[in-house]
Amino acid sequence: MSMYDNKQTQGLSCPICGRSGKNRGVERGKDYVIYRCSCCQGDFAATELLIAYQEAYKPGGDIIQDLYLLDALQSPEEHITTRVATLHRYALMQLTGRLVSGKLLDVGCGIGRFGKLAEERGFEVYAIDPAEEAVKYAKEKFGLRNAVVGTLEDIPSSWQNFDVIACFEVLEHVERPRELAKQIYKLLKPGGYLIMSVPNRNRLNVKLARREEFDYPPSHLTRWSKQVLSFFLNDLGFINIQVRPYVITRWQLAAILVPSNLNRKIVKKKVNGLAHQSQARPGFFLSSPIWGIIQKAGDAVALLLQAIIGHLYGHHLIAFAQKPRK
Repeated sequence: MSMYDNKQTQGLSCPICGRSGKNRGVERGKDYVIYRCSCCQGDFAATELLIAYQEAYKPGGDIIQDLYLLDALQSPEEHITTRVATLHRYALMQLTGRLVSGKLLDVGCGIGRFGKLAEERGFEVYAIDPAEEAVKYAKEKFGLRNAVVGTLEDIPSSWQNFDVIACFEVLEHVERPRELAKQIYKLLKPGGYLIMSVPNRNRLNVKLARREEFDYPPSHLTRWSKQVLSFFLNDLGFINIQVRPYVITRWQLAAILVPSNLNRKIVKKKVNGLAHQSQARPGFFLSSPIWGIIQKAGDAVALLLQAIIGHLYGHHLIAFAQKPRK
């Protein structure tokens, strides 16, 4: 029997909206099927594949673990130039237009980039992540004192009534994103803000049939559009919801223009260079002025594309939402 047959989808509950319906299969892989929910139009995977995020920052040999390991090996200064830091700076700029200080919880903090930037802006930062190596980096390299290992079920009982909760690039990784968002809602004080992001289902890479390797199970278990994310937040009770696609960068262009095998080799060389040399030099070419020129040219083209079509095909969906005051 095909995994796309209607009999297989009857009664299958959507982890995004929590409803059951006649979900339509839109993609099938060796160990998974991606369904589109007939209620919220969100995409979710039916699979038993999962990533052990406690092990994600350790050498594993595949591209997903190499990307996590690259985060853990780079210096704090190097992280300032990453595409994620670009997103974080934009989010903080928008947030400080609404709120200039307060208690902030970073859920799935990773190595602590956003938490560090928020702390520098005057927020009292708390952070949590299931990966021990990431939390260690956040505490030792970025100085985030209130960082703990675990999930929201593991947070100290005193961690309550937050003015802001951040949740960047997390919902797509978890099996039950709706349940996670409900927990976040409870931890916010009335009038508090949620600021979050997920990969844009309609980003430029996907439109050009160059979906990245990390956008499949077990790394990503759900896929989101602007309309799906807006529905999701509204359905949970949030108000003043704003969702927009944001940022096209040279990393996105590389995924489109450079063969996947070459991209993997570049990441591997960077990881090996950082892991085995005190002065991180991942090979002659990647340390050469020519590579620097290529990166600057990529940044320039990406900036132009961002200005023209970033509002439609940006890599991320970034959302702001508020918990009602009453």
